[in-house]
Amino acid sequence: MVRLTREKPTSVGVLTFVCVTLLVVGMEKIASGEDELSSSEPIAGGAGPSEGHEHGDACIDENIQADLFAKRKQRTSRDRLFQQTNRHELSLQGGYYASDLFDGVYSGHLGDIPYLSHVPGVRSTPIPGTLGVAYTYHMTEDLGVEASAAITSLTSYGGPELERTFAVLQGRPRRELYFDADLLWVPAHAKLRLGGSITHFDLYLAGGAGVVDSVVSEDLAGNGGFGFKFFLGHAWAIRIDVRDHIYRQQLLAQTLLVNDLTTTVGLSLYLPIRE
Repeated sequence: MVRLTREKPTSVGVLTFVCVTLLVVGMEKIASGEDELSSSEPIAGGAGPSEGHEHGDACIDENIQADLFAKRKQRTSRDRLFQQTNRHELSLQGGYYASDLFDGVYSGHLGDIPYLSHVPGVRSTPIPGTLGVAYTYHMTEDLGVEASAAITSLTSYGGPELERTFAVLQGRPRRELYFDADLLWVPAHAKLRLGGSITHFDLYLAGGAGVVDSVVSEDLAGNGGFGFKFFLGHAWAIRIDVRDHIYRQQLLAQTLLVNDLTTTVGLSLYLPIRE
């Protein structure tokens, strides 16, 4: 009789099973690692393995960009330290008057001003060739309206004999009055360094009309010019103006169109004093 018996698994069989299991698990891990490596390659819309390098370059670029922006910010325009909008400007001006038909005037006397010619001790007081006052209302930082008045005198040192012969100015008042209404426009606000401080200034253009009153003219006049204002603190300014007046003068029996040029330096006070 044949007897069938069940054999018990030996230790060799168990060891073989364990080795096969470890081999299969290892191969699966290797395969999954290759899949992850292949998925890290750049694809459309994704990031590749060079993302870290590019991110490093981006950090460097951002630092350089921030440095450039900081330097550029120093060169950009800033808020004006001197505000003019809705302020009133009072100016006193004096300078040189260049006449088209008569001689230029560097200086005069208070006696040339009406109502002061009869005041003792004042008539001989010297004044600039042209002396004037101005009031300006600044609607904005770039636009303003100005009303001004100035006085000068007519002189002709080269032709006294002609004056006596033709009586152009002989024995007649030599003063000449200007009354102007102008529009001011500031196309440029700028600054410059003087010594160790920075001075702010404006370049402005002026144009308008007015009246010239003298013994040889009582006529309307057009005027135009330009000027500079250098600001001192928050209420004062030094202004330099160049104006050309175009009008008609009656010389004997002839009427001539003339260009009289004035160059003045003035001091301005802004109200209210505090902005």
